[in-house]
Amino acid sequence: MPDIVDRPRQEHTSRYYWEREHQPGEKFVPYFWLEFTSQVMIFFLFMAVIGGVALLWPNGLGARANALVTPPGTKPEWYYLALYQLLKVVPEVWGIVVSGVLVVLALALPFVDRSPVRNPLKKPVTTTIALLIIALAIVFTIWGAMS
Repeated sequence: MPDIVDRPRQEHTSRYYWEREHQPGEKFVPYFWLEFTSQVMIFFLFMAVIGGVALLWPNGLGARANALVTPPGTKPEWYYLALYQLLKVVPEVWGIVVSGVLVVLALALPFVDRSPVRNPLKKPVTTTIALLIIALAIVFTIWGAMS
């Protein structure tokens, strides 16, 4: 935000000094490329300093983690509890496939049912699928929170 607010002042200043230092009728060349190249140089200098510090004093890594074993007492945030419980109930690969299919189905459902009728009571198949997905998500979330 400060750059957006300060940009008119920068334009005025660069035009003012251009007009003071050059003859009338000379084409105005914006200050952008000088500013851009200096900012790029500062960025690369900063990255070189950070990279040098990381190379000279590397941080040691801890023990290698096993992604398939969750430490005891660890639970995800509430919005991941349904997926977490599903992965505990079914085998790992099937849990990932089922959750992916449910998400794709929930996202594709409005596009598949192209009926001009807007009332959900007149679309029993679509309404049943949507309510089933919502009910499963709620049940698995509560089950994951309780276990």
